[in-house]
Amino acid sequence: MIPDPVQTPLWLDLAAVTTSALGGSLVAVRAKFDITGVVALGILTGLGGGLLRDILLNQLPVALKNPWYIVAAVLASAVVAVLAHQMTKLAWLLLLFDAAALGLYGVTGANKALANGISPVPAVLVGLIAGLGGGVICDLMTTKPPAIFQRGHLYATAAFVGLVLYVVAIKLGAPANETAVVAAIIIFGLRIAARSRDWKAPQPVDVPREIRKRLDAD
Repeated sequence: MIPDPVQTPLWLDLAAVTTSALGGSLVAVRAKFDITGVVALGILTGLGGGLLRDILLNQLPVALKNPWYIVAAVLASAVVAVLAHQMTKLAWLLLLFDAAALGLYGVTGANKALANGISPVPAVLVGLIAGLGGGVICDLMTTKPPAIFQRGHLYATAAFVGLVLYVVAIKLGAPANETAVVAAIIIFGLRIAARSRDWKAPQPVDVPREIRKRLDAD
């Protein structure tokens, strides 16, 4: 292992866990899970991205070494469980939690990959899996097709753009902590803007067919 080029502060990692757990437990409330299901889905969603990240890096998951990760996920889920009625009135919270978790978990995932000597391109991949992992687990547990496999407002694309900028900036010598925060904000902003401005990724295109249509039209 090479010396850490960057070091994610504990508060940033716990912020990723907390926002993911809040989003997952809110989904469980809207799906009418009981209180056990709300807390369980919150914990799975909150810790899922980090577990996938650490497994990819062949490490003991940090949530099994530091109790604060589980505490953060449980407390966040419990808050939603006891304030379920009020939380369901604020549908926009789910979007905010989802966007924040995507940015925070994505950045911390890429960060940890770089810290363990992973080259830039795979580091972006690890960040994507970490950022999207909790949401995929949440969708599967609520019997929904994962959002990343459906055409919708920019999700994985927003994370990809932010993570590429983050990894490039780190490799160019940008300050580690400040760059992590800025990258997370960029991903968050792109996700929110995509929803508000209806930005969607293009669908697959049959290029030869489109060329023939244009030639025939001429």
